[in-house]
Amino acid sequence: MTQIRFRFTPEKLVQALTFFARRGVRDLDKMKAAKLLFHADKYHLLKYGRPVIGDEYACMEYGPVPSTSLNVMNDVLAGDEHFPPTAKDLFDEYLTVEKSVFKKYPVFRAKREPDLDVFSDSDIEALDYSFQTFGAKSAWKLSQESHQEPCWKAANQGRSPGSSVMMDYRLFFEGHPEAADMLRLVEAQQEDREASDDFAAYRGRAAEPVFG
Repeated sequence: MTQIRFRFTPEKLVQALTFFARRGVRDLDKMKAAKLLFHADKYHLLKYGRPVIGDEYACMEYGPVPSTSLNVMNDVLAGDEHFPPTAKDLFDEYLTVEKSVFKKYPVFRAKREPDLDVFSDSDIEALDYSFQTFGAKSAWKLSQESHQEPCWKAANQGRSPGSSVMMDYRLFFEGHPEAADMLRLVEAQQEDREASDDFAAYRGRAAEPVFG
């Protein structure tokens, strides 16, 4: 069975972090950001058939984590010169990293209002749900609670200590029988994307010149 995938959108990542920071999440370190993104993505997937950010998720020791988003945040915090220029420009425009002796981990602060035009109305609904429901909880509390998520529990069965395993989006529907119809729709859309990709690849091969 093919893994369900979506397209990761760096612009949405930056604007989602800006949204949370601007709404008043003062302890927005990378762990808390990862958990708020997870809850927004899960909410939107179950209700509307796709996540907000489009990232791939990994089952890790501290819960489900949006993999590419975490890499981007790590690169930003480390000042990595190989950080993709377009995404770096967005981060520099909308966010700053605050390091303090009073905080164990660096946190993201918003420089300006988020550009909500990158989101649909339902994206904003999901981000607001995540903020309203989980924004006041600490990163460690959210990490502990995420260990009760059926999707993390299912993926964690195949994870050895200290490692991570990728999470198929099907797992997000674990424990949510009311969303069974949405899961079938998501699976059908994935099959359509694969068929479209296969056809495009076939067209590309057919167009190649043949030398004999």
